[in-house]
Amino acid sequence: MLTNCNDFYTVDCRQWGEMVEVLEKNTYKDLVVKQIYHMILNGEMNSGDRVIESSLSKNFGISRAPVREALRELITEGILKYKPQVGYYVTEITTEQILDTYETRGLLEGYAIRTALDLFSRDDIDNLKRYIDDMEFFAFEGEHLKFIEAGGKFHEYMFCKSPNFELVEFTKKLSHKSHIFFNKYWMKIYSPENIRKRHECIIDTISKKDGGMLESVIRDHYMSTAAKISELI
Repeated sequence: MLTNCNDFYTVDCRQWGEMVEVLEKNTYKDLVVKQIYHMILNGEMNSGDRVIESSLSKNFGISRAPVREALRELITEGILKYKPQVGYYVTEITTEQILDTYETRGLLEGYAIRTALDLFSRDDIDNLKRYIDDMEFFAFEGEHLKFIEAGGKFHEYMFCKSPNFELVEFTKKLSHKSHIFFNKYWMKIYSPENIRKRHECIIDTISKKDGGMLESVIRDHYMSTAAKISELI
């Protein structure tokens, strides 16, 4: 058994170095993705703003490779756009994008939760209720990011129980995009009490183990929000 790098053949050392480089790039990439996502939620980046790769690399103190990978991932999530000869920019919010995003999110999440409906235990229901408590508390306190985070945990807790990995991954990507839309407008369309009631309705439906009703409730949950946001644009 090889115990240290001095025992490796030259090719093994090179392969190990490449593995470390890939790991570091992916780790930095994930951090950049999260940072840009939070900058948009915080209002430090707004719809239509340019996102300059070299500036991000300098500000984060890392090479441009992981930044570039992060920007590409955010494009796949629909959070950023890329135009040749122009560069990257934050996706502009339009009525069509909101309706499309929320309609698709509702369809995917509703089906994802339905595939896991028999897996929800009493403990799961209790955990979901705690997330609702958190959402209501942070909504009353005006803690926007904590409120969005609690809401994200509530929904991810449900759809991540699905055994369909691809379905879960696609739903996650749409959740980030919809969070950005929701963060901008939620205080104008829902009170903390409304937020509690809307999410308690989902839990009640899960408890009834009615898959068809559940999918309908989840779709309505998102489409009603999309309609309200669209009226404000």
